[in-house]
Amino acid sequence: RLACASLPHHEKRARVTVDQTTRRNQRREQAEATRRQLLEAAGDVFERRGYRATSVGAITERADTAHGTFYLYFRNKEDVFCQVIEAVVVDELVDTTMVPVDGSPREAVERGVRAFVGVFDRHKGLWRALLEGMLLSPRVRELWLQLRRDLVMRIAHAFEVQQRSGRARPFDATMVAHSLAAMAEWSAFTHLVLGEPDPEAGPDREALVATLADLWDRAVRATPAGDVGAGEGDGQGGAGGPGGAQIPPSA
Repeated sequence: RLACASLPHHEKRARVTVDQTTRRNQRREQAEATRRQLLEAAGDVFERRGYRATSVGAITERADTAHGTFYLYFRNKEDVFCQVIEAVVVDELVDTTMVPVDGSPREAVERGVRAFVGVFDRHKGLWRALLEGMLLSPRVRELWLQLRRDLVMRIAHAFEVQQRSGRARPFDATMVAHSLAAMAEWSAFTHLVLGEPDPEAGPDREALVATLADLWDRAVRATPAGDVGAGEGDGQGGAGGPGGAQIPPSA
């Protein structure tokens, strides 16, 4: 066979197959990059404008893409908002605010609260948009309840582990997890978004973390026998009320 002769048919087919696979992979990567670009743009617009005031046009303008490109990846504004919320909750909130079940319970609580407050503070506008979206869209509401429920059940599991080891007092782990999560959520919202209790002074993240961690710790931690009032002032006292520790008198 001459050197300039055509390649065998199977060799040409293999080369074409490789080229086609490369092009398909490139198209998939480009499509995923466009989707991420739209998702990031949507997050930015929802942060600034809120849920109701955001439009698909504002998202595509921010992403610098054609209006029709949006609908290749998302059904509508509600759909992209749900995916933005899911990304924040799964990628940031769940991964960073898991309640550790080992080490010092008080330190674990503070680490978890600090991580939660940090995520909340980074996305203040998004939480405002979420509150608005839940009032307007049943799908947004159901998505948030499911994502929140998954996170709360992880917290409840951590409580159960601590109860079995004697580090947490007896209580309904699921109910307490829901209640304490709601305390942390609404406290973060009113403080970081609305500026309470002192709008002029502005938010104080460290004060918020310390307050929430202390309330959380006192609510769940078991108090050793005979420790009533012994930990007052040193942060090691038991939970107030049912735990038996004395509650500091009001100023």
